[in-house]
Formats: sequence, structure tokens, C-alpha cells
Amino acid sequence: MPQKRLKITMADNDIIIEDTRDFDIRQTLDCGQIFRYAKTGENVYEVFSKDKRCVVRQTDYVVIESDDAAYWSRFFDLGNDYGEIKRRLSGKPFMKEAIDFGHGIRILNQDPFETLISFIVSANNHIPRIKGILSRLCDGLGEERDGYHAFPTAQAMAEKSADYYAAIGAGYRAPYLAETARAVADGFDLSKPATLSGDEANRYLCTLKGVGPKVADCILLFAYHKSDVFPVDTWIRKVYKDMTGKEAGNGEIRKYLVSTYGELSGYAQQYLFFSKRES
Repeated sequence: MPQKRLKITMADNDIIIEDTRDFDIRQTLDCGQIFRYAKTGENVYEVFSKDKRCVVRQTDYVVIESDDAAYWSRFFDLGNDYGEIKRRLSGKPFMKEAIDFGHGIRILNQDPFETLISFIVSANNHIPRIKGILSRLCDGLGEERDGYHAFPTAQAMAEKSADYYAAIGAGYRAPYLAETARAVADGFDLSKPATLSGDEANRYLCTLKGVGPKVADCILLFAYHKSDVFPVDTWIRKVYKDMTGKEAGNGEIRKYLVSTYGELSGYAQQYLFFSKRES
């Protein structure tokens, strides 16, 4: 994939994006890949990742304010040429309208452990509740920073029992959080998925408590940037029915959509998911 940067300038540690055809902060944050963010004003968002925070302001241009420009440049995938990605996808089934609708979506490069825990919490859940659970998790176990709390480490989470996670509202997911945090603290290798194919990495992550195929695909797409995966949820099931006129199991749907969109499947999933859910 050609790696062309957006038209970017720097002012101290701020990142200024002058051309926003391939960057829309609302679309990027509201397309289901991240939960630790808040809208704090008109076209202003506060975004948290791991132990860091940035403020993103978007008008005719974008300003990303932080104390670590390199981290947020990678986080927002600013080195990737989304114009080329959209061009390559535009001739594929159902893509032109979806791309036009979600033209500014970018797939984030998130911390693997934070993404793992976040998507265990997300299973059979809705966004306001997910955000609330994660906020209480960070406030309770994350290191205090300048006006916010970092995402907790696996070691900090491993010290708590399932009862703790039940008390912050995790419900049936509470034992999954306790057991998976302990597994990672005890040496489960979260660097390994980066070395595997999408299918192999999916099976590897599914050995963790609370991680099924859909959650694993979300983790692989949003933390490892594996674009040969296709998370299937209720909205993608609707997309599949629109495409084929029939219903199928999640595994069959995933296989069909990966074969349709190939190495750009992850990007296609985000455009299709966002377009279907929003419209």
C-alpha cells in the first residue's frame, strides 16, 4: 500500500491537517472502534489512549493538540494514504455510497491490551454503558495523570477479582476481565498476533476468556491494523442480506466478505458498518 501522508504541518507539538477529505474526527470516533473519547465542544473532541490524551479540533482544517505528536500521528494512521484505499475499494460491491458517506473514517492504531479489554466489555453491550464501565475502570485502577487517568495495566487489573469488575458494572463479563488480565500479566504474548495471518491471529486471541471470533476481529483491526479480517455484527449481517438476499451464520458471512474485499476487508468493514448504522 502506498504510504502517502496527508498535507500536514507542525506547530510545536500540535499536528495541523490542512486537507480534510480523508480525515473526519466525528466519523472516525463514532464508527465503533474506540470508546474512550468525549465531545467537549462544537467540533472539539478529547481522545484518550493508553496513558495519553489529545484534543482534536476540526473546522476547515484539523488541529490535534497533545504533548506527543509522534504517538498521535501513528494513532490516527496519518502516514497511510486513504485516498488510494478508497480508490481501490470504490469499484467493489456496495462500496461507492458507503465511502461517500464515511469518507473521513480512519482506522486507529490502538494499544492491544486496552483494545482487548475494551472489546470484551463491548460484547452484547451499548456504547454509553461501555464508556461508563471503561471510565470507572480507569478511574479505579489507572494511574493518575494531569486531570485524567491512564488505562490500567494488565498487572493492576490482575490484582482484582471478578467481584471488583462486577461492582463497576461489567455484568457477566466480570470473570472474563479478571481471567484475561491475569493471563496477560502472566505472559500471554500480545505481540504475537502481529506476526500471524488474520485467521491464525483470530484463533490465538480466542483462547482468552471473553474473546470470540467477532471480538477477536475487532481487536485485530483496531489494535493490529490487520485489514484481512471482517468483524460481523448485526449491521454487517444486514449488509450481507442486502448483498445476497439471504441470511447466514457469522462465519459464513465473514468468509464471503473477506473473499469479496480481500486485503482491504477491514477498511471495507468500517465504511459499510458506519454507513448502514448511521443511515
